[in-house]
Formats: sequence, C-alpha cells, structure tokens
Amino acid sequence: MAAFDLQEQEQIATLKAWWQSWGQWLALAIAAFLIGFAAWTGWQKYQHGQIVKAAEVYAQIEANLAEDGKFKAGVALLKSDYSATPYAARAALIAAKLSYLKGDAATARSELQWVIDHSKEGALRDSARLRMASILQEDKKYTEALALMKAPEEEGFSPLFAELRGDIYQAKGELAAAADAYRQAITKLPKDAPNYKLVEIKLDVLGGK
Repeated sequence: MAAFDLQEQEQIATLKAWWQSWGQWLALAIAAFLIGFAAWTGWQKYQHGQIVKAAEVYAQIEANLAEDGKFKAGVALLKSDYSATPYAARAALIAAKLSYLKGDAATARSELQWVIDHSKEGALRDSARLRMASILQEDKKYTEALALMKAPEEEGFSPLFAELRGDIYQAKGELAAAADAYRQAITKLPKDAPNYKLVEIKLDVLGGK
C-alpha cells in the first residue's frame, strides 16, 4: 500500500512539474482555440444574416422594376452594403439590362464592369463579359471587346465566347479568324442548341465548312 502511495505521489509530482512547465501554454492554446471558434461561429452567423437581408432587398428590387427610383436605390444598397453576397451582382446585371434597353449604354457598361470586378461567381462574371463585349462590338470598339474576352471563361460559356469572337472578327473584316472562331463554337455546341444552326449559317456565309 505504501509503495502504491509512493508511486501515486511520484505521478502527481510529475504531473505538477509538467503543469508548471506547460500548463500556462496549454491554457493559452485552449483559450486561443475557443476565441477562434467563437469568432468563426460569429462570422458564419454574420454572413448568413447578410445573405438573408440581401435576399430581402433583392426581392424588393424585382418587385420595383417599373419604379426607377426604388429600383436604383435597391441596387445601390446591395452594391454598397451587401457586395459580398450573390445578390449584388445579380442586381447589377438586371440594372445593366434595363439601362441598355433604355438606350443608356454607358450605365449598362458601368454595371457590367462592377459585376466583372466584384462577383465571386465565374458564371456571372462571364455573363457580364459577354454582354460588355457585345456592347463594345456595337460601338465598333473591336480591340477592347476582344481584349475583354482573352481571360479564360468557364466551359459552359466557351461556345458563346467563340461565336461572339467570330462576330467581332467578321465585323473587323478578319474573315479567316472569324471562320476559325465559328468552327470552335460549332465544335463545342450541342447540335440541339438554339444557336447551332445560326452559327453554321454564319460559317457558310464565309465559305467555311
């Protein structure tokens, strides 16, 4: 029994010595972990709250499409206070479309540029780049349009990018480059795609197969 007590005392002494050496650091490590976990949890709650609020503003925007003042105010609010949410870029795309339909190409380009610069979703950025390049083409700013399309796009957008490049090259009079772009589009398009036949016609007009 005495031997057991002695062994137990030695273990306790060893534990005390270890705690004196490392206990403070262990306590600090645990405290740091708990603080970090609390911060992470708080950030997650904050992000969720931001998305919920942004969704509410976006719903109001969709309901106020015909009321220009309220619509613009909603878009501005999303871009300023909720720019990190998916709704800000979607609202900017709607604003770009409405501005373009009203003949305000400058505002449309500004909204599209905002999406390109701020959206975290590749599909939205590619959609904005396509629309921007199309507007630049209409303004005969072919070099700017092609430069905008140089960055790699998501696979699903490749046929659309190739077709638009073909349109731009054709407008520039670079028919060989246009034909190559149309061939790329046809290769990447499924045959039941709505624009498949149209791209074929564009290529046929250039005398390419």
